[in-house]
Amino acid sequence: MSLRRQSRIAAMQILYQIQLTETPMILVMEGFWQNQEASTKLRPFAMELVEGATEHLETIDALLQDTSKNWKLNRMPIVDLSILRCATYEILYLSDVDAAVAINEAVEIAKSYSTPDSPKFINGVLDNIRKKHPNGL
Repeated sequence: MSLRRQSRIAAMQILYQIQLTETPMILVMEGFWQNQEASTKLRPFAMELVEGATEHLETIDALLQDTSKNWKLNRMPIVDLSILRCATYEILYLSDVDAAVAINEAVEIAKSYSTPDSPKFINGVLDNIRKKHPNGL
C-alpha cells in the first residue's frame, strides 16, 4: 500500500475520531499518533489533510450538503463523511493532487472501511464536486 494511501487512511481515522468524540483536533491527533505504530513518513500528509479539512470544514460541508441533496450530513455514516471531507479538501485545495487520483483513493478506502454501497456514493459526490470546481477553490 502506498504511503499516500496510508496517510489518507490515517487522516480519515483521525477525522472519524474528531467527529465521533467531539474532541479537539490537536488532542485527537496526539492520541492517535501515540497509539499507532505508523511510519513517521506518513504523518505530514495525513496531518495536512486533517488540518486542511478542519480549517475549511464549513466550505467543504456546504459543498458536500449541496452535492448530496438527498442526504443530510448528520445522516451519513461517519466513515463516509470523513472520507468525503479528506478527498474534497484534496480536490479543492491541493494543486499537486490530481482530482481523479483523490477520487479513486477515496473509493478504494471506502471499499475497505465502509459499506458496500459507499464507494458508488462517494464516487458520485466527489465527481460532481470535481466537475463544479475543476480548478479547485
